[in-house]
This record gives sequence, C-alpha cells and structure tokens, in this order.
Amino acid sequence: MNYNTTVPIIESISFWICVGLFIYFSGNFFFLLFLSSSDNQDFKNQIQLVYITVTITKNIILSLSFLGTEKKEEDEFPRFPAELNLDSTIPFKN
Repeated sequence: MNYNTTVPIIESISFWICVGLFIYFSGNFFFLLFLSSSDNQDFKNQIQLVYITVTITKNIILSLSFLGTEKKEEDEFPRFPAELNLDSTIPFKN
C-alpha cells in the first residue's frame, strides 16, 4: 500500500491487455444475449456489426499492447543506507 510507482498505468502492457479484454467481453455480452432471442434479420445484422466492431477494436488494442515495451524502474524496492547501524543503541537496559 505504501509502495509508489513512478510509471503511469497507461504505460503498462498489462493495463492495455485488460482494457482490450474488458471492451471485448462487455461488447459481446449483449451480442450473445440478444442473438438467440430475436428472429428479425435486420436486428441480427446490426448486432453482428457491433460484434465485428468490438472484435476489431479488441484485436487492435491487444496487438498494440504486445508491440509495446515497459520501462524498468531503477529501484523496485526501497533501499536502506549501508551505514544504518541498528545495534548501536540498546533501548532496553537491565
């Protein structure tokens, strides 16, 4: 919880993979829901157009995320000074 990162989330590859999959699943939810409940061919064609658009958008986002590279952070974990002498003072004396 206290770890701060200097890299914005939109520069992360995993963020764009999640965005692509979120768009795909949320867009196709209604396609799969309404496809079997309607007999109207015009409605099916419109829903299929939405499916195609969502799928192409997902493929573009996933392709761009796989082509991207992430910056490596210099210090992944906080570093302690080398001269930190914790045994120099004893808090409890007998």
